Amino acid sequence: MKKLLFKSGVFLNWLFAVLLIIADLSVFISPDTIPYLALTGLFFPFLVIINFLFLLFRIFYKKPHFFISLVALLLSWYRIDDYYSFRNKQVISAPVNQLKIMSYNVRMFDLYNWTGNHTGNDMFNVIANEHADVICLQEFYSRKGFDFQSKIIKAQKTKDYIISSKNKTGYSGNAIFSKYPIISSGFVDVGTTKQKCIYADIVKQRDTVRVYGIHLASIHLSDNDYEFMQNINDNNNDKNIEGVKGIGSKLLDAYQIRAREVETLVPHIASSPYPVIVCGDFNDTPVSFTYHSLKNDLKDAFQESSIGIGHTYAKSLPLFRIDFILYDKKMTSKSYKRIRKNYSDHYPVSCEIEL
Repeated sequence: MKKLLFKSGVFLNWLFAVLLIIADLSVFISPDTIPYLALTGLFFPFLVIINFLFLLFRIFYKKPHFFISLVALLLSWYRIDDYYSFRNKQVISAPVNQLKIMSYNVRMFDLYNWTGNHTGNDMFNVIANEHADVICLQEFYSRKGFDFQSKIIKAQKTKDYIISSKNKTGYSGNAIFSKYPIISSGFVDVGTTKQKCIYADIVKQRDTVRVYGIHLASIHLSDNDYEFMQNINDNNNDKNIEGVKGIGSKLLDAYQIRAREVETLVPHIASSPYPVIVCGDFNDTPVSFTYHSLKNDLKDAFQESSIGIGHTYAKSLPLFRIDFILYDKKMTSKSYKRIRKNYSDHYPVSCEIEL
């Protein structure tokens, strides 16, 4: 019996170690090529925890094979930094030419009262109190009688702005509001989403920077999906299998859509005539083809100027950092902040960037 338990433990140890290494490598392979690999990246933080527990167990009880998880963790160490930043080192000395950037998925300012608390004005207050120079909003919505566009312009003393969609009733989609002049702006047609990606060339003093506001394809999990994840029924295997298949199918579809979106976005960003700042809701974690492709040679404000756990998704999926501020490697950042207010299904993030 002991031999069986020992062999089973070693097998599981190897399994989770290999899965961690596969997750680490999955960022290099498009989900359009091998969709299922992307799922390992989604579970990366949990695989790290499991392997760390295996390592502690084997060291504490002086068990052999401790190297299995140790090697896997060492190979994946630089990706752990994507989830838990160990440094808050960037310091910008005054005087400098810098911009305070904010990114926030406002979920249409709770237009349909999803929260049950009508949190639209609460989200606006968070935005106003941040006093950011440039505000990038996803799932923006404004119309007569629900005019958050005018409120933001007035509160922030906005000089210029761009919003991705306009119709007879109002504005919606992605939005960029700037206290400084926007000398040009435009859209990036990624072809697979109603949320157009936008950009604005912003001038402050002698510097010009291109700011991208992006919102990549969502998984579109329903309330029933979230309820299923929170209340899996141990006595109904058929229902569990059906629920897992449904969620898995949505995840794989979304991975493939985002892969195609970034294949359009990456060359557009690379061809920018100005240094870039990329903000938005990627709907993907740092261990993903999406993030790896968009980050490329850019810096991540969370990694460079924060410390601790940086998850930005406010609902029932823990450890998911899916909202980002990336910037040109010649820039530096400080004062990265995640504002833990449950007014939307995302937390807003902000930082100061020296141009």
